[in-house]
Amino acid sequence: MLRFQIALAVILISCVAFVSCDRAQQMLEPVADDMMDTGDDMTIGIPMDYMSWMHVMLPAPVPMADATSPAETGAAHNPAHVETGITTARTAYINDIGVMANKEGTSYPAGTIIVKAIMDDTNMFVDKVAVMMKSDDPMYAGHNGWVYEKYARSSADAEYMQVRGSNLEDAGNGCHGCHAKADNDSVFVSLSMDKTMMMDDMSKSQMFEITLTNLTEGVHGESGQTLSPAIFAAHPAGVKLAEVGQPANEAIVMLAEGGDTSGLEALAAAAGADVQIAMNADMTRRYTMPGQSTTVTITADKTNASLSVGSMLVSTNDAFIAVIDEPLFDEDGMPVSTTLELMAYDAGSEDNTEKASDIPGPLGLDADMDPAGSNARVPTEDGVIMMHEGIQGGADVDKEAFGWEGPVATLMIMPVTDMEDSIDQ
Repeated sequence: MLRFQIALAVILISCVAFVSCDRAQQMLEPVADDMMDTGDDMTIGIPMDYMSWMHVMLPAPVPMADATSPAETGAAHNPAHVETGITTARTAYINDIGVMANKEGTSYPAGTIIVKAIMDDTNMFVDKVAVMMKSDDPMYAGHNGWVYEKYARSSADAEYMQVRGSNLEDAGNGCHGCHAKADNDSVFVSLSMDKTMMMDDMSKSQMFEITLTNLTEGVHGESGQTLSPAIFAAHPAGVKLAEVGQPANEAIVMLAEGGDTSGLEALAAAAGADVQIAMNADMTRRYTMPGQSTTVTITADKTNASLSVGSMLVSTNDAFIAVIDEPLFDEDGMPVSTTLELMAYDAGSEDNTEKASDIPGPLGLDADMDPAGSNARVPTEDGVIMMHEGIQGGADVDKEAFGWEGPVATLMIMPVTDMEDSIDQ
């Protein structure tokens, strides 16, 4: 099941791209490859979806001189922070196999993975990740079957680098030498009964009403910005592909240049996400006009625990709004309710000519100047996603009529407590 979930996440992360307005500066968490075998020594990597696993916050590290057990110090996972006395957040995540063993009070079976994520000394990003996996390979029998790895990075946008390997000599000299002192099968951490019981609740599906509201003002085709039929996807947590300052992938280019969600629909569906497209009552695709709202109902669960949304500003060359990997459940597994403000982003894939011939949406011009179906593509070279500078008024798009300032939309997320109250608008 674990490999299946990770495979789904890998499919989605390699294909589906969204950008979050309020996370523009910290959009991608670099992650290692899925678990794999490479020769004699097993390589674990950082599991893609570990942040969606059951977890427990760990107490702050204790200076080594005052510690009564290795578990209190953070040991090799956090030496600099212990020495400086800085308190940083540490969280241990356990996959479903390990949670069940924890709940039943048994030894951890092969396939158990435990990840410890450690924040930097500013508590702004995870700078160290330690991973241990239970293997049934006889090679690791001397370590109670455990394989260990550790990764670190210097900043929120840096790649993780492996600093301790899973080879037997390295693990034996360092990792297992400490973990062997733990009372419970080389594992120091344990989930409370409340946490393990929560796993049963989180396996149940939860419906959410998602309302997208267009904040621009005007009349469709004459002013304001109409939003193309939006795509909504509940998907595995941790799926983050798009990044400000990096090129948009083809699926996002299709969305941002022509409002085409087909690429994102197919790829998200293939990854097991719950995908919804904004629809009218007559089952035609719904454009969200200036000042209007669109509501869809989407289903999430422990596997598909995050929301991503995308839509084009149709009277532009390649402007779009998006939300990426917004958690639908809090750390206690309870459904969240929140409202987000969405800024406009430039996909960087097409030159902002602002000409009627290059823009799919109407501009209030007659048919001779803006014929139906006009949307010539004027691609850029080496373009990247960035905050949109707005309408400049240098060609056919009237700056006063179609321009905007600040957020262009809001997204409201509300759990559905009564299925009969759920209405698609």
